[in-house]
Amino acid sequence: MANSFKQMTRDGSIKRTDTGMFIDLSDIHVREGFNKREDDDRTRQADDDLFNYLMNGGAVPPLEVTARDEGGVWVVEGHRRRRCFARCAEAGKPVDRIHIMPFNGNDVQRLARIMTSNNQLPLSDMEQAAVIQELHNAFNQTTSEIAKLVNKSVATVEKLLLLSTANHDVQREVKSGAVSVDVAVDRVREYGEDAGKVLQHDKAVAAAQGKTKVTRSSIAPELSIKNARRFVELMAQAAISDDGVFTLEGAALAEALSIVDEHKAIAEARETYRMSQPIPTTEIRGKSLYVMLDGKDIGRASIYRGKTVWLDVGDKTIVASQSKAVAHFVKQHKLQQENNHDSQ
Repeated sequence: MANSFKQMTRDGSIKRTDTGMFIDLSDIHVREGFNKREDDDRTRQADDDLFNYLMNGGAVPPLEVTARDEGGVWVVEGHRRRRCFARCAEAGKPVDRIHIMPFNGNDVQRLARIMTSNNQLPLSDMEQAAVIQELHNAFNQTTSEIAKLVNKSVATVEKLLLLSTANHDVQREVKSGAVSVDVAVDRVREYGEDAGKVLQHDKAVAAAQGKTKVTRSSIAPELSIKNARRFVELMAQAAISDDGVFTLEGAALAEALSIVDEHKAIAEARETYRMSQPIPTTEIRGKSLYVMLDGKDIGRASIYRGKTVWLDVGDKTIVASQSKAVAHFVKQHKLQQENNHDSQ
């Protein structure tokens, strides 16, 4: 027999008051595989903060739930809150009944709700990609339909869907925060199976610039603002046919073509430079992270917790990601090489 909120109210499982519906923590269940959030350092840190907030009497919105045929309710939105309420109970804080509210929607809308909630730690790019993939594969939703469900553009949904099927080495770089989704997707579209290898060179270029994350700006060709503006001016002077074809003649055409050639030359030079950069590698030895370039150690940082390290920056020591440590040591190594060259 199907369960319902009305039935649970009659049998006392749910208590209704002027402020809403309340249910025992033990009657709130989590459907296996439903929530796409990963148990990583980011989530654990956010859980610790929420746990401390609840232990100190903090108030949170009600959990959104659906009736469970076997009794109790399923969580739709509020998995972290339920988990932290359980931690409070284990820590000895009285946790009687939890504030809940019914979720109104079908199975597709329930899954999409994971991405549209404003009351939780936002899903990471890879977690969002997992939701998009299930909506597309398990529920046969088109990218346009998914975009409406999760309040994102079709272009964003298409990028996340492609990311969900990218090779593990590409996904690993996005998950670590070393590579932006835009760059990862661009490389997959351009290089396919070799995208992961190309991203390693992209990371080397970014690290040499002192950047901890590969973005389009760190790898894209750079045309001067003056020439870019001039190209737009030339195109504004062009004749446009009914088919949308732009036509330039004489000196204007020659100038526009020269700007295009310059752009191509910059792109080729940037690609040559990118592929020539040595790729830094890392190795954990004991409780330290070692960064190497061309087989030689160029830096060491003590492991703090998970993927973070203690990094000496000037006259202070900070907690930083491993990617930031790699970028720091590569940049310092490059500066040292330049100083040695200048002193010769």
